[in-house]
Amino acid sequence: MNKYLIAFLFLNYLSSQLHENKIQNRIINHIEHRQNINTITNNYRNEEDLIQFIESIVHTHQIPGLSISIVKNENIVWEKQFGFANINDEIEVNENTMFILSSISKTITVTALMQLYEQNLFDLDDNINNYLPFDIIHPSYPDTPITFKMLLSHTSGIKDNWNIMTYYDGDSPLSLNYYLEQYLTPEGNLYNSYLNFTDSYPGSNFLYTNNGVALIGLLVEKISDQAFNNYCIENIFEPLAMNNTYWYLSEITNLNQVALPYQYTGGNGDSCFDIGCGIYDQNNPCFCDSECIYYDDCCSDYNEICGEDGIGSNPENLTEYENYGYSDYPSGQLRASSNNLAKFMITYMNGGSYNGISILNSQTIELIKAIHYPTINSTQGLIWYYKNQNERSLFGHNGGDLGSSTEMFISFSDNIGVVLLSNSNNYNAIIQIENALIDFAVETNFIITGDINLDTTINIIDVILIVNIIINSQTYNNLADLNHDGLINIVDILQLINLILI
Repeated sequence: MNKYLIAFLFLNYLSSQLHENKIQNRIINHIEHRQNINTITNNYRNEEDLIQFIESIVHTHQIPGLSISIVKNENIVWEKQFGFANINDEIEVNENTMFILSSISKTITVTALMQLYEQNLFDLDDNINNYLPFDIIHPSYPDTPITFKMLLSHTSGIKDNWNIMTYYDGDSPLSLNYYLEQYLTPEGNLYNSYLNFTDSYPGSNFLYTNNGVALIGLLVEKISDQAFNNYCIENIFEPLAMNNTYWYLSEITNLNQVALPYQYTGGNGDSCFDIGCGIYDQNNPCFCDSECIYYDDCCSDYNEICGEDGIGSNPENLTEYENYGYSDYPSGQLRASSNNLAKFMITYMNGGSYNGISILNSQTIELIKAIHYPTINSTQGLIWYYKNQNERSLFGHNGGDLGSSTEMFISFSDNIGVVLLSNSNNYNAIIQIENALIDFAVETNFIITGDINLDTTINIIDVILIVNIIINSQTYNNLADLNHDGLINIVDILQLINLILI
């Protein structure tokens, strides 16, 4: 309690100084003008309408569970959960529920590698073989080295061979080093020169690859001399207080906190893997194109098979799967809550920092955002990428797996970011929700607990304002009543100090 008394006396002194300089009055007047502000002032869709819209999408498309976080001006300003993490056990999604992030995981993987880049431990144009325990040689172009930049831009010439890439019940039994050596070297039992590599020389063609990102994870291991998952815990998760984020299921004490994956299977047993109309399964009757948003445009029998009333969308055909893992895990296996992922997203909105904790510098963030092979792919940064959606340019990554559809995108022009996690494959439905969330965030004035002067930042100024309200017996201000007990006193000051410290 002594430290709080000292803090109180010190802050009281500071407040008197502010009063003398007449700074206080300007701030107080600003508060009085806005103290009755409606927390949801949205000309497009108010909060109630937004929730009803999301609930209708969840119901119509039979999405089992959903978790949402909205970031505005580098603060988490709105969070909401819907549905079930486990239908049979009636476990509802809550703020701690972890979803498999699928390919959003790749943004964590590149962050880990670029932390090592900041330590001058490698250069982006270096040959990756200088850092690996085995050599990776493109079978058609043995004299063209694969560089870090190629891996990070999906131009390495490494290809995903879906004939051998599989889901395991639980974590993969194969180590990352063993799997990649078997996959990428001629002596390996998973090697296939035609199916594991493209016919283009490294650096000349874009092809999205999970195994290339898995290789980034292995490079992190070899350069840092630390297991990849442990490196991420120590250098990303713990600094950002991402306490509901794990690479391995075996690391999670309570698996009830993990959303089970759900997927509709058609009456004939065919999978209705909705992302991209079934991008991962060319035998899927709904398969067409990875860029497909409106299924009818490229999949004429989508509604018949996988639509709302199709044979694949009958609730009886909703299949629950066990939580799974795969050998290329740095490409997509991470599980996290939407709140935790939002903290990570804020670092990319705020020059590499969250709550004063820096995990990357701003120059590295700009390097990740840059387009390094513009003639090959004009939207691809370093793993992160750009998309144009609903007349906005968004930067981030999405993900899709068995029973997973996820979004994490930033609109830098609006200073808004959205995290959207689900245990469903309905990509079209998720995009509809994402667009509504961004519109809602743009038009909404959010009030953050502890932000007394409504400058979107909780700091010493907010504490001083509460002190002055108490000392000067000013009119009740609901923004200063942090515990909502109808009084403004030392308890509110202590609560605000704790918020700042946290």
